[in-house]
Amino acid sequence: MAEKRITNEPDTDYRLVGIGTSLKEYKICFHLNQLLGCDFRKLEALVFEPKDRTRKSEFSVFKAEDALNNSFIVFTNKNMGEYLLPEISNFDFLVQIRGKFTDDDARNLMDGIRQFPEVVMCQEVPLKKIKSKERLSYEEEKEVQRLISPKRFRK
Repeated sequence: MAEKRITNEPDTDYRLVGIGTSLKEYKICFHLNQLLGCDFRKLEALVFEPKDRTRKSEFSVFKAEDALNNSFIVFTNKNMGEYLLPEISNFDFLVQIRGKFTDDDARNLMDGIRQFPEVVMCQEVPLKKIKSKERLSYEEEKEVQRLISPKRFRK
C-alpha cells in the first residue's frame, strides 16, 4: 500500500535579500523608500514565545508596495541576542520581495542597498538554505467587513 503524506509547506513565492548593517531600522526604511520610490509603514511586530524561555522575542516588520504592485517586507533579524532566522544570523535585516521582480531588478536593488552608508553586506539568500521559513509568514490583520450597516437602524 502506498504511503500518503500531508505536507504543509510555507509559501515560498518570494525573494529574500539579507542586509548586514549597523543602521537603525527606521534609517534602513528611509533609504529603501528613496531607492524604491515607495513608502514603508511599520506593522505589528512578530512575537515568538518559546516554551523554554521566560521572555518573548519581538521582531519589527515594515511593509511597502511600489507602482508595479511588488510588495516589500522588511524584517529585523536580530533582537536582544535572539534571531528571527538563526540560520542566517550574519544579517541584521531581511527584505522579502513578492511580485514580478526579475533577476536584474534584484541585482539593481542589491547594488543600490550596498551604496547606503554603513552597509557591510547585502546579498540574496537562497530559500533552500532556510529551515524556518514559516517564521517569515506575516499576515496583516485586515479590518473585518461589517455585516450590518449602522445606518440601517437609525430613524
